Amino acid sequence: MKHLIAYIAVALLWTHSTLYAQTEAVYDIQLATYAAPSYQSFHKLYQDGYVFSVLQDNGLSKIYMGTFAHKSMANQELNIIRKKGFKDAFLVKHEILEEDAVYVLQLATYDQQADIYWADWQRLTPNLSVQLSDSKVRICAGPYYTMDEASEAQERLLASGPKDIFLKKVSSKVLHKIGQFDLERSPSYGKQVGSTRNSVKALQQLLHAEGLYEAKDNGAWTSSTQSAVIKFKKTNNHYIRHQAASGSLDFEEQPAIYTLQYYINLLPEDPKTAVKALREFKHPIAKVFAAYAYLNGDVLIDNKITTVNQLTNTAMQQVFRNYKGTTRYDFSLKYSYEDIGQLLEHLKAMHEVVKSRPDLPCWLFERHPNIMKKIVAPYWNNSRDNYTVSTDCGNFMESEEMRMLYLISADFAAKEQPIDNFAALNRYYVAPTPLNFQEMEENEKWNGTLWKNLKSWSTESPLQTNMYTLLRFSYYDALQKLENHFMQKGFAGIEARALGLKLIRETVGINLKDYASELDK
Repeated sequence: MKHLIAYIAVALLWTHSTLYAQTEAVYDIQLATYAAPSYQSFHKLYQDGYVFSVLQDNGLSKIYMGTFAHKSMANQELNIIRKKGFKDAFLVKHEILEEDAVYVLQLATYDQQADIYWADWQRLTPNLSVQLSDSKVRICAGPYYTMDEASEAQERLLASGPKDIFLKKVSSKVLHKIGQFDLERSPSYGKQVGSTRNSVKALQQLLHAEGLYEAKDNGAWTSSTQSAVIKFKKTNNHYIRHQAASGSLDFEEQPAIYTLQYYINLLPEDPKTAVKALREFKHPIAKVFAAYAYLNGDVLIDNKITTVNQLTNTAMQQVFRNYKGTTRYDFSLKYSYEDIGQLLEHLKAMHEVVKSRPDLPCWLFERHPNIMKKIVAPYWNNSRDNYTVSTDCGNFMESEEMRMLYLISADFAAKEQPIDNFAALNRYYVAPTPLNFQEMEENEKWNGTLWKNLKSWSTESPLQTNMYTLLRFSYYDALQKLENHFMQKGFAGIEARALGLKLIRETVGINLKDYASELDK
């Protein structure tokens, strides 16, 4: 029944509302043929329409602008293009036939001149196309050649993409597969990561209004920006008073002495003591960490592999013998653990199942960054992917900027609120993974609503204006600090901002809930 309804819906889309459904032909403008095309050769046409490259069977690429539903509009654009130097450009007509119909999943719609950040969509799927019209670019997953294939893809993408993804039937003649040429078309392509940032621009604008910054508000972190930030911290009396109090804040979550977490965290510093204690615990995860210390050479023993296998297989049987759920691996088998990666993969699988579990130690991510990045990547797309990270080698509240923001935000709350799930949040700082589109969008909406409401509130009295200025400065100072941290871990600017906003929202959002969206009230 589900597929029958879907077939009817798509049929209706094709016959009544899909772009070009009532059109017999569409038109592209062919500009040139190149062996190795670069978008820079066509950048002067950016404001005129969408220029794209299509690889031919002979290895050459044809360059087009399109796609136009009406010949008159295509001819109008052709005249403009010829005046700009492309004198040999000409129209290419594509007949719209029923046999050319394919299925796509529409993800988003942009104006043709928009700067599309392709990494957002490439994270969802490598199978990207654009449906081109006279003035819009519709980003799609696909094409898919059967309804079932498209429906299955839709279910996968809805788990991590925007929730308004919808399936439709279009002509393949209006689709264009995304390639390197399209990436080069984006004005943000090739720019230094984080070279200009909204967080920095917000700081510059505030410092400008305070008379501390005179250069251009361009979002680039320069020596002038840094000097103005330092000057604000040294001259704003409200900031200075909070700064004195921030030193007493303690966000270092030390595990109770002699607990399982205590000995796991102790392992790199004093492996012999840690392993001796871990062997006394009955918890299965204690056995695996003891096995890890032997396999990794932290503690030297005879018959290393035999001991490692005995400890780890015993732990796995303890956890999975009566487990009825789905597992990543077949734990009815016995494994030989000669590879750290395999042992840590099974540790993570165990971590997903046991109810009383310690945090994953931060040192594990420092020692094995590539292995752990792979292991903790989302697999189930549900709560089983969640994990917590201890603060044994750092946490996101160590910086003065975050401590100041937390303290200043407390002035806006009726009652100071503790940070919930600190270890769960710290994993985004220690071992970050990109947020999905929906969460990025929601955090940006929260950020916009927060500052819109605070701006209105700040005009009611001079005292509120001063509080607004102090909070806004500390907020964006903390955000740019977090962005730096995530960019140093290899994230692009927009991804670093999304992760920074998440930590800020989860940390101080409850203190600012009266000024934020309904979701936080």
